[in-house]
Amino acid sequence: MIKKFSTIALAGVLCLPGLAAAGAGGDRIGDLEKQMTEMTKAFNAQMEAMKAEINTLKNQNQTLSKEVAANAETAKQAATTAEKEAAAAEWTKKLSLGGQVTFRGYHLQNVWDFDGNNNLDNRDLFRTKGSIWADFKATDNVTARVQLTDQTWGEGVTYDQSSLAASDTAMDNNSNKVFLDNAYINVKSLLGLPVEGTFGRQNLIYGSGFVVLDGQSQFASTSIYFDGVKLRWHITDNVMLDGLYMKDQENSTGNNYNHVGAGSYNGGHGDDITLSGFYLTTKKFPVLGMQQELYALNRKDEWIGKDIWMYGLRLSDTLANGIDYSLEGAIQRGDASYTQDQEAWGCKLNAGYTFKNLGWQPRPYLGYAFMSGDKSGTSRSEQWDVFYGGWPQWGDLLAWKYLNLNGANNLSKVYNYNANSRVIGEADYSNLQIATIGFGVKPLDKLSVDLSYSKLTFDQTYAGVDDDFGDYYQANLKYQYTKQMSFSLYAAQLDPGKAFTKNPSGAMNDNATEVYWEAEYKF
Repeated sequence: MIKKFSTIALAGVLCLPGLAAAGAGGDRIGDLEKQMTEMTKAFNAQMEAMKAEINTLKNQNQTLSKEVAANAETAKQAATTAEKEAAAAEWTKKLSLGGQVTFRGYHLQNVWDFDGNNNLDNRDLFRTKGSIWADFKATDNVTARVQLTDQTWGEGVTYDQSSLAASDTAMDNNSNKVFLDNAYINVKSLLGLPVEGTFGRQNLIYGSGFVVLDGQSQFASTSIYFDGVKLRWHITDNVMLDGLYMKDQENSTGNNYNHVGAGSYNGGHGDDITLSGFYLTTKKFPVLGMQQELYALNRKDEWIGKDIWMYGLRLSDTLANGIDYSLEGAIQRGDASYTQDQEAWGCKLNAGYTFKNLGWQPRPYLGYAFMSGDKSGTSRSEQWDVFYGGWPQWGDLLAWKYLNLNGANNLSKVYNYNANSRVIGEADYSNLQIATIGFGVKPLDKLSVDLSYSKLTFDQTYAGVDDDFGDYYQANLKYQYTKQMSFSLYAAQLDPGKAFTKNPSGAMNDNATEVYWEAEYKF
């Protein structure tokens, strides 16, 4: 535009001399006027063109500004979306999900007695259990977990709740409802100290499970949780002390009373069952090298006046030469009930040797367990209290044999097997000696086989009843198909001893058997 204006001015300057030389002639004046008119028109035309070009540039500038603004808004929105997506991605990194599906097929015969004419304790059914859990790691020191579980015993088996005892109507394995299996918060470095706290519904497992593994055992292995608080003091990297206060049964919410029936009253005491105490673990003892566990645990049942303290020690190790062992013993003192003192003891010993240089890695092993029994007619109870070791630690069939069913279990004809226990469905191991010899092999990397024989005897029996419990045979096969997927087969037979076959109250001569297969997936 500026270039065009300069061209017109230059043309005018070049014309001036000629105009001046022709100034005397009239024609020249007319020509000059005509030229000036034409120059003015040309100039005006150029000015109009310049204005039009300026307007075009303005319009283009406005359009460009709008595009820049639009692009800026788009970029802002994109940045906001990216920020939200990044935040969402960061949140998902803190969340872990998992679960378990277990499917079993059972065949059970005479699991509560040795009487083949009684079919009430025979079972042919499927059992399905499903759990799903979520962990959220809010910070490096705070984690929360929620786990839901459900179990069914055959399709449509829900039971008529009105036909069950009041203590049984809440049993989750009967009602087949989804329930809150775990719900806790784990906090590390409490008050800046090497103390870790776990608050809420949680599982507890110590040692080999001799005294603490199952909490809600009346749910038939559906769950093992307690409600409560566990504080763990990390004294060193290898030494930790746990302090526990757990509720096994809450029952009525009142502290000092319980309604047995309409208008009735039990005398002013509560009905909770509580586990509390301390558990010290030394992972590697400086001199001996073994793991040591010391514990002082209290089980209190307000309803029957039970207040038992158990003091125990466990030593265990797996040596490089292939030897492994676990030695545990404990004594129990306190109140067995409102009318009896508790003076009992028990032990659980295991040792094995793995031939690591042989292809199948054979492992022969020995085991022995003793839980004292009670001499009837004394003012104190010498019968071992199972505390929370009632899971199938000696095989599934023996756990069925010790199931607390009040008088429906034929152990009641041998001794008062569920004395001072009111938890229906609990495996009340007591008054038992079990000596075991076994052999395990791994024919394949993913296949393990375990065979064992145990001799069972009673510590104390009713007058005239022999102490021979019987002979116990077990076989376990497990195939680890993948890291998450496994298949198992379990078979057991318990041949009755003289305590049953020559029992004055009526001989029971039929074997108890159990077979189940299992498919399990953990994710």
